[in-house]
Amino acid sequence: MKRAMLSFLSLVGTCPVAQAQDLALETGIRFSLKRPSSLSPLAYAPQTYRVSQPRMEAANPVNADDRDQDIQIRFHKSTQRLLRTGAAMPLDPHMLSRSRMTRYVMEDRWLIGDQVTATMGWHGIKISNRNANVTVGPGRDRLRTRDWFLPHANLVLQTGQALRLSLDYAEKLRAYSETGISGPMGLDHDTYLQLRRTLKPETQSRVQMQADWTATPALNLSLALHGGRLDDQLRFTGRGTLPVNSGSARIEGAILAVHHQATPQWQWSVRYSGARVRVSGGAMVHEHSLSVGTTWQNGPWRAALALARNSAPALPVHDQRAMRIEAGVDYALAEIGGRPLTMSLHMSDPDRLMSGAFARDDLSGSLRASDQARAVMASARLGW
Repeated sequence: MKRAMLSFLSLVGTCPVAQAQDLALETGIRFSLKRPSSLSPLAYAPQTYRVSQPRMEAANPVNADDRDQDIQIRFHKSTQRLLRTGAAMPLDPHMLSRSRMTRYVMEDRWLIGDQVTATMGWHGIKISNRNANVTVGPGRDRLRTRDWFLPHANLVLQTGQALRLSLDYAEKLRAYSETGISGPMGLDHDTYLQLRRTLKPETQSRVQMQADWTATPALNLSLALHGGRLDDQLRFTGRGTLPVNSGSARIEGAILAVHHQATPQWQWSVRYSGARVRVSGGAMVHEHSLSVGTTWQNGPWRAALALARNSAPALPVHDQRAMRIEAGVDYALAEIGGRPLTMSLHMSDPDRLMSGAFARDDLSGSLRASDQARAVMASARLGW
């Protein structure tokens, strides 16, 4: 361990004069508004009771719904700075190239009847890129995007123990986020200002219906139908680092997936997706993808492998390979000072289909050129 640490420190000492530093902070609060635990349907078997009932015996009783509510508030903040070593580093921290993302989530979940659960909420995001390389100027020259209200809602019906039906609506946003000496951060000042006036964030709104069926305790099947719009999709062409608006489209598609837990240590899955993409100002294009994945876990070790074969994307891209391969290995070390440490080695190969980005179940976030490139990443995660 000491030898590995010395090797890492020597590598840091031989790095170029510029380094990127990522700082992430996520906080949140979760609380519930519920009846006494002895009557709570979230903790015990559902009981039959009236939707409206008098809260107290009085001359004018107040009707109220006393079902449980689960409220969550989360706040996430991440910062990436370009650090320059030696004499080139400025003294003023405001002259450092910096990219920052701030995001919050508010969500409320409650029961409707004995089998239906509803979730409603929204999230907001702000992404700001400040003080680019040769574009260092006044604070108003930041490359910035923000939207503080992106709603989402979900309705789940649990019919017995085997079948689960859900209806979901969500809006998302992705915006360019980068720092350093390339891309928009490396343009001359006038070209940078022109890009700032024309660059739009990628937005989407999607409605999805999904059915999950548990055939056996080890076998699960799911079918999802979705539709909506994807506007101003951002891409990076070739080896370029400048974001390009590749257009908008209306997407309608379906996803069929099978997941099987073969043994306590080994599981496999198959997923097929097909979509009909109507590009704005263009023709109708069909996209489809077939992927097979497997995961093995034993003690502190975990390994995963996924193979996918895609059709040609609806919008032209530089890399149109049909086959994609992704893999990863994780090893959980013993706790150090009471904190868990996980070492990882992952190989990523992002999906370039327009329907693939549209079907992802994630929150709004930032977009970098490295997110759309094949990469091998070694990392260490320390729990605080």
